[in-house]
This record gives sequence, structure tokens and C-alpha cells, in this order.
Amino acid sequence: MIMLRQRIGKFLSYLEQQIYPLTREVTDIRFIKSEENYRGRMDLNASEWKPFGSGGIWGGHREYYWFDLKATVPECFEGKCVCLEILTGKEGGWDATNPQFSCYVDGVLRQGLDVNHREVVLSEHAAPGQEYRIVLSAFTGDQNFNLKLKASLKVLDRLTEQYYYDISVPYHTACLLDEEDRDYITIINIINQSVNLLDFRKEGSPEYYESLARAQQYITEEFYEKRCGTKDRPTICCVGHTHIDCAWLWTLRVTQDKAVRSFSTVLELMRQYPEYKFMSSQPLLYQFVKKNAPEIYEEIRERVREGRWETEGAMFVEADCNLSSGESLVRQILYGKRFFKEEFGKDNVVVWLPDVFGYSAALPQIMKKTGIRYFMTTKINWNEFNRMPYDTFMWRGIDGTEILTHFMPTRDYKDTADNANRTNFFTTYNGFINPSQVKGSWKRYSQKYLNQETLMACGYGDGGGGTTREMLENQRRLSKGIPGCPNTRMSHVTEFFEKLEQDICQNPYLPVWSGELYLEYHRGTYTTMARNKRYNRKSEFACQNMEWLGVMEECLLGEEDLPGGGHPGGKYPARLLKESWETVMKNQFHDILPGSSIKEVYEDSKAEYEELLERAGQQIREQLQRLADHVDAGAGDVVVFNPYGALGEGIAEFSPGKGKEVTGLRDGSGKIPVQQTAEGRCIFEALGVPSRGYRTYGYGEENAMPSELTVSERGMENRYFILEFNEKGQFSRIYDKENKREVLKPGRAGNVIMSYEDRPHNYDAWDINNYYTEKSWEVDQVSSVQVTEMGPVRAAVQIDRQYLDSTISQTIYLYGHTPRIDIRTKVDWNEHLIMLKDIFPLDVHTDEASFEIQYGNVKRPTHSNTSWDFAKFEVCVHKWLDVSEYGYGVSFLNDCKYGCSVKDGVVGLTMLKSPLYPNPDADKEKHEFWYSIYPHKGDWREAGTVKQAYLFNNPLMAAVKNGSDRTLPPQYSLVSVDADNIVIEVVKQAEDSRDVILRMYECFNQRTDTRLTWRLPVKGAAECDMLEAEERTLDVAKEGTRLSFMPFEIKTVKLMLQSP
Repeated sequence: MIMLRQRIGKFLSYLEQQIYPLTREVTDIRFIKSEENYRGRMDLNASEWKPFGSGGIWGGHREYYWFDLKATVPECFEGKCVCLEILTGKEGGWDATNPQFSCYVDGVLRQGLDVNHREVVLSEHAAPGQEYRIVLSAFTGDQNFNLKLKASLKVLDRLTEQYYYDISVPYHTACLLDEEDRDYITIINIINQSVNLLDFRKEGSPEYYESLARAQQYITEEFYEKRCGTKDRPTICCVGHTHIDCAWLWTLRVTQDKAVRSFSTVLELMRQYPEYKFMSSQPLLYQFVKKNAPEIYEEIRERVREGRWETEGAMFVEADCNLSSGESLVRQILYGKRFFKEEFGKDNVVVWLPDVFGYSAALPQIMKKTGIRYFMTTKINWNEFNRMPYDTFMWRGIDGTEILTHFMPTRDYKDTADNANRTNFFTTYNGFINPSQVKGSWKRYSQKYLNQETLMACGYGDGGGGTTREMLENQRRLSKGIPGCPNTRMSHVTEFFEKLEQDICQNPYLPVWSGELYLEYHRGTYTTMARNKRYNRKSEFACQNMEWLGVMEECLLGEEDLPGGGHPGGKYPARLLKESWETVMKNQFHDILPGSSIKEVYEDSKAEYEELLERAGQQIREQLQRLADHVDAGAGDVVVFNPYGALGEGIAEFSPGKGKEVTGLRDGSGKIPVQQTAEGRCIFEALGVPSRGYRTYGYGEENAMPSELTVSERGMENRYFILEFNEKGQFSRIYDKENKREVLKPGRAGNVIMSYEDRPHNYDAWDINNYYTEKSWEVDQVSSVQVTEMGPVRAAVQIDRQYLDSTISQTIYLYGHTPRIDIRTKVDWNEHLIMLKDIFPLDVHTDEASFEIQYGNVKRPTHSNTSWDFAKFEVCVHKWLDVSEYGYGVSFLNDCKYGCSVKDGVVGLTMLKSPLYPNPDADKEKHEFWYSIYPHKGDWREAGTVKQAYLFNNPLMAAVKNGSDRTLPPQYSLVSVDADNIVIEVVKQAEDSRDVILRMYECFNQRTDTRLTWRLPVKGAAECDMLEAEERTLDVAKEGTRLSFMPFEIKTVKLMLQSP
């Protein structure tokens, strides 16, 4: 046994060279640099293209080329398997940003080529003189200016290849075993005896092939037939996969080509390996393929029908699950599942999110109510500090819903150089089927006591082409049960989960993880690229406003006011909404919305968001005006609309018309003061606007009451607060007059803008590290303080600051009748690797804080007792957070921010983060965002924080009535509930009918019975799942029905309308 392992290892290197015994370089090559899509057609005239000589150079930064090759099979290749190999000099480099090709053979797209897939088989039995025309659509990748293109015809010796893999797989398994292990000894001895039978004196000779047959027979009979077996062994279920980021270090346009290349490569390997099973998620990728390569799309459909290609994953894209709203997550699954059902006839049951930066505790309920049974990721195994104790478990959401969850435990058996800077529990979603990762997966798996199987997604992602021939050859051997190694089995994802569920569902030791799956990493993604986060929030609300107003128009106005039976698309803007939601969802991909993509991605998304918001804004203005013009009111009266599902109050803004001065309005309770803003708009405080409806205010001629506001450069006061500023423009005092207490810690100032050196040790855009507090500077250089508004409605003080090469302007607002302190911040930011936070040290005693998440809220500790607590030094919040002791607290509202910290009573609102990589201009632009400080008696429930946050984000809207039509009542509520803790989140038209869909949720963690009331022509109602399938008929009486909610439950109700 001495040195036999070394001997065999060297022998394998010789044998590997013999797999391709003959090579002929292809020299008839022409090329052109062009973005035109020639599609490899046979009638392509490339005579005017430039010759590409031996040693030629091509390349660039994200450039497109086309190559035309003519290859003729030489006489000596007759009857042999012949393939074309393409080399660029980047072999061994990272596949995602290196050269990639689509390869057309005689006009037919055969497959993609990349650093992992370098050859295409032209013929298993080549005919001499056969000429092939090869057209390559080439993409340079990033910063590749000196590429070569070496094209060769090669003979692939199938017999040698088979023997090579038959001994290499057990050999590499043995190399992972102890030399005294019985399996090691058995494997090495048998391989050695087989190798001794091979006559290697003259490669390719008749003697070589005669001896190869004997050596092959020996390894087959003595090892695979006698020593291998799958019984009573753990099994790694392998699913082919290529994880394609829709955008990241490339744009969505580039992704369109990556998807075509990768999917065509999969199909080519399926032709060669009948056992190959593949899964891919994300309907957006399939849309790209359907548009750009319909022939590939049709072949995918055929493979799906055969049961070899699995369309799973549920979501439209693999969306960020920290920042996307709850309704956006519902739409991701709704649109994703509908696409796969309509296009392929397949219903999804798995949410597949291997690479997303954390998972909201609202997800289990959303998944279950959209027909999802299983959840898969690996990303939490990227934690910086704490290892998740489970890989297979029930994940319990905030409402108690449980979803069977599996983390793929794929990693190498022994640490490699690639894992040098990673934890010892790190796992990957880009698995490689070989003995090391098969053994490593089982070694890393935490729940060996539960079951004997785990899942591996195998294949290169991001344009790397997915699974390779080497992986599939390895799998063929590993599936036989190599001694010393787990078995492998090609499997679909649903196949794996269904068996997993069957095997463990009754196991009393199946663990439960309760609450959010917080990723202890990539915390900067809550803040980076602030513009996108703002546009995302605004776009989500714009879509929901169009839906609600569209339903109200359909039900109240019908078609009577529109010539020709309605405006384009009908009263309900279904087409615009579909396009808008798809734009929102696409840009929620987990490297777009989080801010971790290149500059070009954000140039594209900016244009898409601004088009969406312009179209939506125009649609909403028209909807409001059409409704207002039919209200029973006088011309010039103001109709205020409330998008919230309860009585609404707050500032309403309107334009009085050119040359018209409005100083007051009136309603049934008296006169209401109106204030002119610097922009020429009118504002007033509207109270009691009906839920999801409107209220009318008549024109008045004078202010109803004197102002109760006082303001100066040193402070502000209203009936609720005394606010004092120090010389730095910070809040030296916030006194709550109603509750008779100081809000800030003694001796501490609030609204302290702090800048921090932000130089993460790994990834600029992604990360905030715990040591960011080591170096900081106050932003305290005040350039001016001035009173900008003083009226009966609100007062405002503007504080301007200079910071390095940037300016920060804050406007502080107090109101006559709203108990909040609002802060509008405008920043012209020109710095890099600096993070801004706004700090508020609260005089509130608590060791936990509440944070809004999608469709609910969670509590998180504000101390660092454990490493799990410490790791949450930066967390994600949606519209509000709250810090309360018994009887008193302070809520913070925001209109587009997500990152924050709350430690020991100090709230830090993360304003901006300006990384250099991968976008050197990230956040270097003008920003505008709002915060609000909302001190209150009791806790956030008593204070109505949820309602305040909704109306802060999606405020009352107003339109001035024109004309004399009085069809509609002066006051109206479309739908309402009689419980403060039930939020009507969605009012929309059903996906497949004129029926109305309502989505509501309970937000206090409290069981609640409520009455749902509507003023619609309803003939029946039913509870539905989130896909709008009816589940339970509801009793309807007096324009309403009763509903019972469990804590944090989301309910979807369908209202069936009477025929018009």
C-alpha cells in the first residue's frame, strides 16, 4: 500500500489527457463587434466581417461580439465523437463576469459556452469532410480587454472518459478517508489492480483499447458490482440548478442573454444525460427566454412535460424579504405562481430563496395562504456570529403558522482556500457534485437524527451555465453507493420535500424556529442606494392607491361619465396595474432593491421607477378628479380622500386654482383654517375622513381660529410639545406637555446627526460591521436657521448644515392639531465610505423595542446579553418603530427608510450609506426623506401608531370639485371595520373577475371579532386564500359581515358584486 494513492493520482492525470487524444485548431474565423442580434441564422453573410487570425485579440468591458467559424472534420476523426472547444484564456476564472457565448451550430442554438462549459459535441460518429458552421454570440464580461479565441475540433474518447470517471470518483472519495479506514484500503487496492491491467505504453493503440476493456471490466465487476450499494446509507439529493441573479454586476439586459445561454446549456446536457433533473425559479427569467429564444422556451416546455425540468420557486423574482412590503411579497407569489401555472401547467409549492439577505417572520403565513408548503434557503448559514442550530425544522411565523424548512448544507468535507475567510458552518447554493461536497454536505447536516437525506443544488450560477458534464459523470458513479461516501440521487426539489415531509412529519424531535430568520450579515442593504428604497415604498403605495380608487370608480361611476363606454382599459386600470406591479417586483430582486448592484442597474431602475410614478401619479390625479367632480358639492369645494381603512386625519393639500386665495374651509362642525405654503399650495388639517372614502369641505372666507403655534430660531411650541434647539441645531429639549415629561435623556440632545467611517472588511454596499462606532463625527456645522412657515396649520424651522462637501437641510414641523414632530431632511451628498445616522437618546426604560415588519410587527431586544442579541446591532424596520415603558413611549415613523438601531434607549435612524463597490457613485446625489417623532401615552397600540404611520406614508389626498354634477354623496366610505387593530391593507379588483378583493390583517397580536362594512352592490362574500380561491362563504347582512381574527392573522375576502 506504500505510495499507491500517489501513484494512482498521477496515473489519473495521464489518463485525463488521453480523454481528448486528437486536436485540430479551427482557423477560418471572422468576427465583428456588434450588438445586433444575428441569431446564428444560416443565411448570415459574414464576408465583410474582419478575419480573426491566430493569436488575435478581442475584448472590452461588457461588449458584444459575433464570431463566424467554419470547421471541417479531418479524415483521422472518422467515426469518432467530435466536439468543438472554445478557449479565451480566462479558464479557471470566475464565471459570472468572464466571457460567455451562445453557440449556434448550422443555424441552431445548441448551448452556452463559458469558463465551465468549453465544448459542444458536434457528432458522436463524425464523417470526414463534414463541414460545420459555428456562429458565436459573444459577451466579453467585465474588464476583459485582452481575450483570445482559440477554437479547436477535438476527439472525445468515450471509452477512456468512462474509465477515467469510474476510477477517479472512488479515488477522490478514498483521499478523504483515513488511510487505516477499511473503505480506503478496499478502494485503493481495487483501483490499483485495475490500473495494472491497462497497457499504457502506446496510448490509442489496439493494445491500449484491449487492455482498457479488461481494466474497465475489472473495476466494474470487482468494485461497482461487488463493493458498492445504496442500502442503509445517507443520500444527497442532487438537483441541477443555475442561480442567476437578475441583476448584480450586470444589468437586466445582460441577464436576458445569461438566461438564454444557461437554459440552452441545460437542454444540451439533458440530451446527453437522460437522468439529469433540473430546477429553475423566477418567471422573469422565463419571460426573457420566451421573448429572445422561443425555440429554447418550447424545448423547456417539452422537458417540463417529460418531468425532467422543474419550474419551482413561486416568486416572480427571488425578492428581498426585508424591504419589500407584505403585499409585495403576496404579489411576488401570486404573479409567480400564475405564470408557472399558465405557461407550464405546474403549481408551485416551494418558496426557493437561496441567496436572500434575511427572511421576515411574516413569510410563513404568506406562504401558507398562497398554497406554499415548503421553504428552502442556505443564506442564514452565512451568519457572522451564530450558527443556526437546525437545517431541517418547522419555521413558525408571528401568527403561529409553521412551514417545513430545509437549509441545504452544501460545503466541502475539508476546508479549502475558498473558505479561508468564512465560518466553519458556511454553506453554498452553488454545489459541485463530487466526493468532497457530497461527504461535506452530510457531515455539515445538523439533523442526522431526523432523516437520511439532504438536498444539494448543483451547478454554476450567474451565467456559469449550471451543472457540468463532470458533475453528471460524478453523479452516475456516486449514485451507485461508493464505500465511505453518501449516495447521490438526481431529484427534483418537490420530490425531496415531499419525501422529507413524509419521513419526519410525525417525528417528535422535529425542531421549531420561531420568529424572523435574521441574517447576521449584509446589514448595509437596509440603507444602501436610498433612492431605490424611496421609490420602492412610493411605488408600492401608488399601486395600491390606483387599485382602491379604481374599485371606487367602478362601483360609484360605472361607465356613465366616459364617452365611448370608458377610457382606455376601462374604469379599473388593470393593464397599468399589471405593468406597474411587475416593475415593482422586478426591482425588488435581492441585489437591486438592497443596493448591491452596479451603477448601470440603478440608472435603469431610476428610469423605470420614474416612469411608473409618473403614470401612476397621472392616473391617481384623474381618478380623484373624476370622483370629486360627481360629489354633491359646490364648484370649488374640496373633496378629501382617505386611503386608510379607518377614520383618517392629517394634513390635506390642494391647489386652489390660479389667482384664487383660500383662507378657510368649512364642514359640519365649523370653519377650518387654511394655510398657504411657500410652494403656493393650500394645506389644512382634515379630521374624520371616512375609511377608504372621502369627505367634502366647503369654501370659507376666513380663518376659523387663531394659531396656537409659536416658533423662533431657538425653538417651537404647540399644544403638545415644547421643542428647544441648541447652537448645533439639535433638540436640546423635547417636553411632552400632555404627559408632563421630558422625552430625551437628561443632559443629552436629540436629532444628533452622526457620521461614521464605513469601511467594511468584506463588501462595501452590503455590510455594516459592529465596529462602525469606533470612529465618528458629529454633523454640527450649522450654516443657517430660519423660520420658513408660521400659520394656523403648521409652523416650520429650517436648519441647514454643511458637512465636508455635502449639505444637509432639515425642516422641523409642528402642527396645530397633530401630536407629532415631523422632520423633512434634504441631503446633497457627495461623500464616500461614510454612513449617517440620526440619534435620539430617549428617557424610556425598556429592554425591548417594537418594529413594524410586513403584515405585523416584532419585538427585538435592545441589549446585548447574548451573541444573538449583539448580532442585531442594525435591524430592518418598515414604517414605524416604538420604544415604550409601561404607560409611556415614543414611536418613530419614516416614509422610506429601513435601517435602524435601538440599544439601551438610544434610537439611531440610519439615513445614508455611501459605498464605493460595486457602484462608486452610490448615494452621491440629492435625497429627500421624512421622519416623525410621535411621543405618546401608553404603548403604541393605545397611541394609534399603526394608523399614524400609514397616513404619514400615504397621506390624505384632495381634489377641487369642478362642474355641477351631484351624483355622489358628500361623504362616503367604501369599506370599513369597527376594530382599531384590523388594518384594511388592500382593496382591489379580483384577478379574474369584477369582484372586489379585500386584504386585512390584525396588528396588535390580539384575537378580535369585527364587523366589516361596505357600501357596494354586493350579492355575496367569501373568505379566500391569497390567490383569491374561495374557501368559506360568509354570511352577508346589512352591507356587511362579521369576521374573527387570530393574532396577526391576514384575511382575504372576496365581495361578489351584483351585475351592473
